[in-house]
Amino acid sequence: MDKMKDKKTVFLCTPHKLGDLNYELIKRIESLGFNVLCAVTHSPKNVPYNERFKKNVELIRKADIFIAVLKDYGKDLTAEVGMAYAWDMPRIGINYNAEEKDVMCYYALQKIIEPGQLEEVLSEMIALQ
Repeated sequence: MDKMKDKKTVFLCTPHKLGDLNYELIKRIESLGFNVLCAVTHSPKNVPYNERFKKNVELIRKADIFIAVLKDYGKDLTAEVGMAYAWDMPRIGINYNAEEKDVMCYYALQKIIEPGQLEEVLSEMIALQ
């Protein structure tokens, strides 16, 4: 049996501009036994925008769980949250500076958590499976 196939996969939806924070979150999620897909690490930068779009959609579709980093976010993150909502994926938002007035993004997420709750919430999700 292939252990990689047994692992759940998380798509980490995050602004590229967050730099080291993205890699820290990826490491934290991986330490719980998840595979992590993220546009920051898995999408080529030197391709036309339409190809980057297709790749990001493909990455989201491969995931079992969708996690959005709600810090200095914009239209791309909101569109990806909408896709996860439409595809009825489990959806978590990590609140750094989320704004409830961003209703289409904020309320499309099932759970908004503080950064320190990430491991606890993902561990609970593992236990429920």
